[in-house]
Amino acid sequence: MEKDAGQIFRELKEDVTNYAESKFELFKLSAYEGAGKVAGLLTYGLILVFLALFALLFIFLSIGFFLGELFNSMGLGFACVAGLYLILILIAVLTKKSIQGKVINEIIEALTTNDDNDNGTDNEENLSNSFGEVTIR
Repeated sequence: MEKDAGQIFRELKEDVTNYAESKFELFKLSAYEGAGKVAGLLTYGLILVFLALFALLFIFLSIGFFLGELFNSMGLGFACVAGLYLILILIAVLTKKSIQGKVINEIIEALTTNDDNDNGTDNEENLSNSFGEVTIR
């Protein structure tokens, strides 16, 4: 029994509609996965920064006390530590663009890295060939 043209077009329309809905659902899930990866990456980074700041705080406190005893003046010891902090702040301000570029590249990598490699190539190689490095101006 042959199908008439109307029935063929209805089936084709239904198939195309199902395909479009499936592609849209896949796009949404990919977006959710990317957002989740970025959120996880940022959370991990914040935890590391928080712990590193506490470690630096105690290191600089101990340096301040050590220099205070060395100079026989706690004020002078902690003034030297404050000077070290100012130097670190200056370095961070001068390297702002480099730091931003690295953060942006990490986020792009987290969003574009696909966990299932079909062709067996390295994702970092594909990412650098496809997108290049981000430059902050």
